[in-house]
Amino acid sequence: MAFSGQLLQHSVWSKAEFTHTLSIPPLKANHESVTKVSQRRLKIRGIKSKYNCLVTFSMLNPENGTSMNACSPSDTIKKFYSSINSKDMNQLALLIDKDCFFDDFSYTKPFQGRKEALKFLGQLTTCMGKNTKFYIENIYEGVDLTTVVNWHLEWNKKQVPFTRGCSCYELSREGDQELVIKKAQVILESPIKPGSFALEVFQKVISVCDAFPEAAEWLFLMSPLLLPSIYNIALHTSIRPILSCYHKLWSFIVAFLTLIYTILLFIIKKFQE
Repeated sequence: MAFSGQLLQHSVWSKAEFTHTLSIPPLKANHESVTKVSQRRLKIRGIKSKYNCLVTFSMLNPENGTSMNACSPSDTIKKFYSSINSKDMNQLALLIDKDCFFDDFSYTKPFQGRKEALKFLGQLTTCMGKNTKFYIENIYEGVDLTTVVNWHLEWNKKQVPFTRGCSCYELSREGDQELVIKKAQVILESPIKPGSFALEVFQKVISVCDAFPEAAEWLFLMSPLLLPSIYNIALHTSIRPILSCYHKLWSFIVAFLTLIYTILLFIIKKFQE
């Protein structure tokens, strides 16, 4: 599960042009309205969507009736989530590039290639069961076939707590073929809400780095090698039992609620007789 503090360490996109478009443009001497200038400079097109709208996708584009061969990046991403909801692994395989880089910030390592990405998505669809679905809140298209999605999970049309997420996709197309997902970054809401405590910790860490810049540079240089080792040696052994207990607790709650529901149904049937 990705913690909120991790957001400070990751940029959404590494491309300079996308990052640049997020800045607010200055007013010009011709007194052109800020709205017009912003629309011209941002180069981001918001795709109309409904809140709590189930992700479905037909063989025709619902906006203009064109075939799937003319799919836009947002259409491809809608189809991607629709395939997850329907557990259509064959369709998912067609939407993922063979050299896909799938980085879920809840994991210590990204998934490299179509095979690893599909294995992860297969585990995801299995965990979702038959009643849990992805619901897209907003989709935004950027330059160079990039797309950003805000989503959450719902069980029987009820939002599941702590399942809000934001995913960033980079797509590619070879010739006249359909768009495929080349790169994905997934940020999931953390169940732990440190609030201002995270900022205080971050401030202290930065102050130490400013006081010892040479040591900080060495630490940042070695962090890709040191952090996974520290996690596996120290944190993994301490966090794993907690996660195990958390899983057992929810399993007990689900079993208990199922038992209560079964008893109530039995009582109702007896009274109806």
